[in-house]
Formats: sequence, C-alpha cells, structure tokens
Amino acid sequence: MKFSTPHPIARESLPFVVVTLGSTIVFCLLALSSVGPRALWWVAALCCALATCYVLWFFRHPRRMIAGDADDFVAPADGKIVATGIVPHPDFPDGKALRIAIFMSLFNVHINWAPCDGRVERVEYFPGLFLNAMDDKASEENERKVVFLRTQRDEPVVVKLVAGLIARRIVCPLEPGDVVEKGETIGLIRFGSRVELLLPSDCKLLVQKGMSVKGRETIMARRQYAEASV
Repeated sequence: MKFSTPHPIARESLPFVVVTLGSTIVFCLLALSSVGPRALWWVAALCCALATCYVLWFFRHPRRMIAGDADDFVAPADGKIVATGIVPHPDFPDGKALRIAIFMSLFNVHINWAPCDGRVERVEYFPGLFLNAMDDKASEENERKVVFLRTQRDEPVVVKLVAGLIARRIVCPLEPGDVVEKGETIGLIRFGSRVELLLPSDCKLLVQKGMSVKGRETIMARRQYAEASV
C-alpha cells in the first residue's frame, strides 16, 4: 500500500481540522447569540481558528525537486542532523552501517520521503516509550516503525521512523513487496519526531551534525564508487 497525498495538505490532517474548525464555528455561533459571555466565546473562537491554521500548516506537503542522481541518497525528512556515524547493524553485509539521524521539530514539515529507489523487504513495528526525540536513546527505546529497503544494486537501506515526546502516531502504510521511487512520499509522523537513515558503511557522508536538511532536496550521502568513476 502506498501513501497518497495529491494535495498540498496531507489528508491525515482531516480529523484535527474537523475538531478545530468545528469548534471555531460553534464558538462563533455562541458569540453571535445572547448566550453566556460573548467576549469569552470570541476569544475561544479565535484560539480555535489559530489552531486550525496551525494544523493546516503542520500537515503541509511541499512539492520539491529531487536532488542528485541515482548514486545519491536524499534526506527522508526535514529537520536538523543530530547524529552521524558508523554503527553495528546485522542487516548490512559487513555488519555495520552509516547512520544519519534527523530531529523533526514542531515547525518542520513532517512528511517522510524515500531516500532512494528500492523494494520494501519488510516493515517492522516496535511499541515503546515517548522520550524526547533529540535524545539518542529514543532511537531504540521509543515507539518506531522500521522500513527495510533493497536497492536495484542489491544494497540494504533502512529508514527508521521514531515517535517523539509529543508525536504519538506514525503513519507509514508501506508493505513488503512495495516498490518505491527516490523522493516518493512514504509516510509522516505527527507533531515532533525523529527519522534515521541507515546506509552501507562505505557511502560517503555529505552532511554533518547540526546541519538543517530538507527532504528530497538535501543529498545526505553518495556511493563511493560513483566518485571513483567520475
């Protein structure tokens, strides 16, 4: 199953918009009537209207050009790089992977994208805690969904979607056998979270801790042999 968002606002925003917009209408009707404190109803209506605007802004789905070529891996999310380095991982041929962790704040776009072309081998869900996603422990202790991809070059690539302190809902409908294209929308995480990208350890890292990145637009790493052939 694929994640489909043909509009500039993700459809997952609908339940929140219904609540906030509905509340705005109710408070406006109360303010226009003679029931209760009218000034208070207007303030409540304004707060709900602002909440509606924030929800629509939070669930925005920007259209962007996909950076790089077939040998580049692009950012799977917007946010700030909070960790990079080589870590042990049993799914990679040499037993280790290049890990890049991105923290997504409440102000970042929360859509997630495929970092490369590939086929979904498996998707694993892990229930867990809701620690601050800035904390490195969140990677293994928080609720998370892990997507294992296999590229056309038979390379393993892993995208880990991690819930955060406020985020309590990971939306990623991918299933084993699905084929994704680089830059394709694969899901979203609601209200602050973390996304980790794990690549073959011999890839060249092109970002560093503290950098701000944009999904689809920032090249995170490149296959080493791609540079050797230039």
